[in-house]
Amino acid sequence: MTKPTNAADMARSVGVDPKAFRQALQNAQFPWQHQLNEHWEVDLDSAEHSSMRTVLVTLLKKRKKP
Repeated sequence: MTKPTNAADMARSVGVDPKAFRQALQNAQFPWQHQLNEHWEVDLDSAEHSSMRTVLVTLLKKRKKP
């Protein structure tokens, strides 16, 4: 059985502002994009989860640049 996760939990787990993460997800314009104001909830280890992780890592890298 797969477990769900969401953008807010993913962002908080690494110290990123959930609003900034959701905005970055919207900017990524994934083909499976959620509607505005809907939850970004996906199953762990799914293709969508992997895409969301990539966006999150990008935010973390931008934050650490001098």
